Amino acid sequence: MTILKSILTITLASAFCQIVNFTEAHAQSVDSTSDLTYRPIYHFTPPQNWTNDPNGLVYYGDKYHIFYQYNPEGDTWGHMSWGHATSTDMMKWEHEPIALQDYQNGDGTSTMFFSGTAVVDKNNTSGLSKTDGEIPLVAIYTAHIDSAGTGISQSQSMAYSLDGKQFTRYDHNPLINLKTTDFRDPKVFWREESQQWIMIVALPLDFRLQFYSSPDLKSWTLLSEFGDKLGDKSKIWECPDIFELPVENEAGVSKWVITLSGGHPQQNGNLGMQYVIGNFDGKTFTADPLPYPLYLDNGKDFYAGIIFNNLPESDTRKIMIGWENSWEYAATTPSKGFRGQMAAPRELTLYKDEKGEYRIKSFPIREVNNYRGNLLAKQSSVAVTGSKLLNSVSGNALDIEFIIKRSSAEQAGIKLLKHGNYETLVYYNKIDNTLKIDRTKSGNVSFSAKFPSIESVPLPDDGGDIAIRILVDNNSVEVFANSGKQVLTDLVFPVSEKVTYELFSTEVATTFKDLNVWEMKPSMQ
Repeated sequence: MTILKSILTITLASAFCQIVNFTEAHAQSVDSTSDLTYRPIYHFTPPQNWTNDPNGLVYYGDKYHIFYQYNPEGDTWGHMSWGHATSTDMMKWEHEPIALQDYQNGDGTSTMFFSGTAVVDKNNTSGLSKTDGEIPLVAIYTAHIDSAGTGISQSQSMAYSLDGKQFTRYDHNPLINLKTTDFRDPKVFWREESQQWIMIVALPLDFRLQFYSSPDLKSWTLLSEFGDKLGDKSKIWECPDIFELPVENEAGVSKWVITLSGGHPQQNGNLGMQYVIGNFDGKTFTADPLPYPLYLDNGKDFYAGIIFNNLPESDTRKIMIGWENSWEYAATTPSKGFRGQMAAPRELTLYKDEKGEYRIKSFPIREVNNYRGNLLAKQSSVAVTGSKLLNSVSGNALDIEFIIKRSSAEQAGIKLLKHGNYETLVYYNKIDNTLKIDRTKSGNVSFSAKFPSIESVPLPDDGGDIAIRILVDNNSVEVFANSGKQVLTDLVFPVSEKVTYELFSTEVATTFKDLNVWEMKPSMQ
């Protein structure tokens, strides 16, 4: 979790752009909806106020739990606490009371609950349960202590619950204290082979990750560190995770993966998520020799993702939820009544690319399909030159699938959320062989000079078809190409609910195959 005050302010240049762009939007959109809240239909949002990182994703008591960074007192960062919600399918969430709330200490300092993890202590290794059959749910978090006299310190602490709702802080906190200002975001899992808990935690400013072990979640021993020269160091490292992934089509073969949040593939000050593939022997992580850095998502708005702990034994998936926002402009987005949301849950898998190198792909979990409503459009094949309006398609919450047959057209794709001159473009660009998302004219882009942008992700240079899936939801566009081998996630803020959709191809015809567009049903209240 990052405190970046410099990126949570609006520059004078941005403020000037806001005046100009608002005037343009008002002039061109006289029928625009003036009270758009931009609250998603089927992506997780808090009931009100601010959220950022997901914390403690866990299955416990026959429900999925999401804890999340939450400000109970406003819609910008502050008073960081753990909000809480539960679900039976990771899509439709029921809001629960705040699990862990910031507090004042007797010595004049204040403590906030920064990011962390939740684990199910099935064997009661912690001894926190005193009743047979009662299983503790343990939250391990970064205690962020702010003192007017001595400054800020971050250490790892613990709280526990015996009912999945009410938490008690451990009375011998902190668990690990390096007496430093930047030491955060513990992710913990049980390693069956060594019968111990493993923690990965970040020293963000040093670009280092530490591994600790514990028999009981209380006493922790440093095992090793990872960092060296690998990865993108254009931004701090935070919110790490580590897990094992089987390799597709290679029976019995698996690799360990570290994910972390920090730099972005565009290397221009943006933030994103990267990953490292290798082996973990219970003490040390050794990276495979790959062309790092590798990125999970080439869009601007996927950050701080972690995977669920303790999924049912019958469910072998690795499912990640990430914060769908960016610290570049998170405090100034024009949403109303809330600020911040989560991306759709994604299943992570490992495959070998055309060069024989391991890569991660991520794709919406199958439960997302259950929220498909009316089929608005279906075409087996359509050739497009210029633009083709999808007459039967409207609305701001859709699930869109199609295949692009590569042609000599320089660009081919789809115009989303189109209203007057405003539109978000998702397209294949032949010139540099990339898939792009262009939100420079997506609607309200004036709240930050860093928001209007074009993101790109390289495509295989094989001339093959490009299979596209796009999740559109009021203020976000998630693009998954080729079963999630290429991913782009961006926020957008259209100026109206009266929108249209168009396929397009420049100069010459492009064939689009297997087009399906579904209206999405609400999952959030």
